Amino acid sequence: MATTPTQTHALFTTPFSHTTDFTELADNCEHYAYSLVECDDITEKLALCGRLSTCLALLQSTLHDPVPAHLIPHFIVNDLPARLPAFEPESDQLGQYCQVLTQLLISRALPQEMARVIEDLLCELVGYYADTLKAPRWINTPEGNIAIN
Repeated sequence: MATTPTQTHALFTTPFSHTTDFTELADNCEHYAYSLVECDDITEKLALCGRLSTCLALLQSTLHDPVPAHLIPHFIVNDLPARLPAFEPESDQLGQYCQVLTQLLISRALPQEMARVIEDLLCELVGYYADTLKAPRWINTPEGNIAIN
């Protein structure tokens, strides 16, 4: 019996290489990560992780390259966007990220080189977490205290 290809299965066959534009690589990474979160099948999860890892490695190698001329028009706007990309997880979620990374380091399951990267990430996340928790929440005005959004 034939199986109907799903959106996840299409991700396994999406071609990419060192010649793929960084914008396509970024889109692919995003699709793999979202599919990974939604996936329940361990085999598919491993395949998605493999594809994500490969795509991230290719993307990483392009970070210091100039933007290709044919892509420059896509990065020019007449007005600033209403919303720019920002990392803004809820504080409880951020705390969980920090805790899981800490537990991963405690388990000593990673090679030293990978552990160092996780330590750096954990340091950045904990700093951001602490800053978020200690940030002002209200502003004093003549009308009284107003919540800062």
